Amino acid sequence: MNRKEQEELFYIEAQKKVSKLKWFYIHLAAYLVVVACVIWNLIIIEDTPYTDAILAINYSTIGIWGFFVVLNAIKVFRGRSIFNKKWEEKKMQEFMGDNHKTWE
Repeated sequence: MNRKEQEELFYIEAQKKVSKLKWFYIHLAAYLVVVACVIWNLIIIEDTPYTDAILAINYSTIGIWGFFVVLNAIKVFRGRSIFNKKWEEKKMQEFMGDNHKTWE
């Protein structure tokens, strides 16, 4: 495989990752809008014979959809960590670059 083909494969992979990330953010935004609507519904709900059913639907919507948002996040951000080895190395170099100051 020559260099141009390899760059093209990297480009296609990056494009797929960006697409997954974009759809995750759209999914998350839609979830937050629905949660805001459900919260508004909980604020304005009155006591009726159907109140318990409405509350059950609201809570189950938030819970089930939230579960799928978390699954989507795990799928999209798999392998990424805030405190990975690159971060540790960067911080070590940063602290060592400060004239080897000791912690005070």
